[in-house]
Amino acid sequence: MSFTKISAEQIAEHQLIAAIKLLREKDYLSSLTLAGAAEEILGKRLCKLGQQPSFDQLSNLIVAVSREEGETDANLEKTIGDLLNSTRNELKHYAGDEPLEFDLRSDCLEMLERAIANHEALTGILLSEAMYVWKDRCDV
Repeated sequence: MSFTKISAEQIAEHQLIAAIKLLREKDYLSSLTLAGAAEEILGKRLCKLGQQPSFDQLSNLIVAVSREEGETDANLEKTIGDLLNSTRNELKHYAGDEPLEFDLRSDCLEMLERAIANHEALTGILLSEAMYVWKDRCDV
């Protein structure tokens, strides 16, 4: 039996690179699911280091703008969080009878952006050049 020793950051980076490859193949569902897993792992690592993950930054910004516009809902933070992760969570947990409808390409790109931002914040380095030109090189 052979064991593999792998860190949380290595797991997330592997998932993120696979997600980008799947995006190039237009497998948005699988890409989004893997990007979401990477985003979550990297976000938790950032929190442990006292840094704010991309999800929190985006959520806080939306909540702040909503409050400035007069929104008073006491559950606004949870509502925004649910909306930001709705597609990812549905894809992970859905077992219903009715088909779901999403803009998978758009939701996938948004999740990839959050995961990439977390990776950069955590490691202080960019992914390889090949990973950063995905928007320019794939017909998406």
